[in-house]
Amino acid sequence: MDAKDRELILNLLADSREALCSSTAGISDEQAKIRPAPGRWSILECVEHVGFVEDALFNRFTTQMVPTTPSGDRSREEVVLRVAPDRTRKFEAPEQAQPKGRFTSLDDALNYFKKSRARTIAHFEQCDLDLRAFTLLHPVVGSTTAQEFAIIIALHPARHAKQIREVREALSIPP
Repeated sequence: MDAKDRELILNLLADSREALCSSTAGISDEQAKIRPAPGRWSILECVEHVGFVEDALFNRFTTQMVPTTPSGDRSREEVVLRVAPDRTRKFEAPEQAQPKGRFTSLDDALNYFKKSRARTIAHFEQCDLDLRAFTLLHPVVGSTTAQEFAIIIALHPARHAKQIREVREALSIPP
């Protein structure tokens, strides 16, 4: 990664971590467990999902990259930057990414995510690979460059921070 790419990914990682954490500020454990409607996730379920997806995507990123010849076309990166945090398009999480009730408190779920995110940040601080010279499969998006995949990892919590704000609004929990 060159300095500019590293800075972008690290900023996205930090900003989306902050977005997720701030979206849960002031939420009690009782409030965090309430589903706003049948078939919708609670705040606790959103945070659980984000933490476990962080681990799954990081593991895929660090073990499944395949070398390729970089195309030089970065237009998909711009699309990923725009679409990844966009909540106007809903995606059904794959079964393995569905919340399973692993946490009893919001703090436990947030701490799990923060620990996972710290590991991800540490990895990208040291990464010296040209991520455009590798591809890998994202479980929802399909084939991506490793750079696109890194952007997806970085922005996933921002998407769910917006979802948490939607849940707060539906439950009339003030921001």
